[in-house]
Amino acid sequence: MSNKKISTPSQELTSEELTSLQQLLSAFNQSKVMLADAMIAQQNALEAVMANKVGFSAMENKLIEAYGKDVSVNVQTGALTHKK
Repeated sequence: MSNKKISTPSQELTSEELTSLQQLLSAFNQSKVMLADAMIAQQNALEAVMANKVGFSAMENKLIEAYGKDVSVNVQTGALTHKK
C-alpha cells in the first residue's frame, strides 16, 4: 500500500464566501464572549445577593436581641409595633 499523497487542484473560496464565513465566525465568537460576560455578571449578582442576605440576617438578629422577636419594624419610619 502506498502512502503517496494525491494532489488535488488548488481551490479557494470566492471572496464573497470567505467574507461571509469570516463574518459568521466573528459574530459567533462575539456571541460567546457576550454569553460569558452575562454568566460572570450573573455570578457577581448572586454573590451580592448572598452578601446582602448575610447582612440582613445579622441586622435582624441584632434587632431581635435589642427589641425581642415579637416586634414589627416599619422600615420607612423606624416605628416599632409589638405583635399580639
